[in-house]
Amino acid sequence: CAVMLLISCQSKTKKMLVKKWDCVQIENLAPIDKNFATPQDSAAAIKIETALKALTWAFNSNYTYDCSVGNSIIVQGTYEITPDDKTLILTPISKNNINRYTITTVSENELTLSSTGTALPLILHFRPH
Repeated sequence: CAVMLLISCQSKTKKMLVKKWDCVQIENLAPIDKNFATPQDSAAAIKIETALKALTWAFNSNYTYDCSVGNSIIVQGTYEITPDDKTLILTPISKNNINRYTITTVSENELTLSSTGTALPLILHFRPH
């Protein structure tokens, strides 16, 4: 009975979030240096975008997450969803950088997150793995 109560209290957002997600598109990826004009800087920006598109985020039902590239986990930590189901907060195990994302879309087939705290938010689009 207690288990059923706990499961029924989970947010709809969490229920849809718990799975592996592949990053498929990135919007507003700002260059590292706004003054870049060299081919090397342009190539570096392309490498960053390619790396971000290779990300897979796995959200687990116990409020932990893994961020990986290929088969290599690069970040692990915990996550929380604000009570209004509008913000996702990721805290890596190292606790050196807490990231907040506005949950723009979450469904069985799509997850869209928008970074917070910047003038031009980074927008990440995910599809199920």
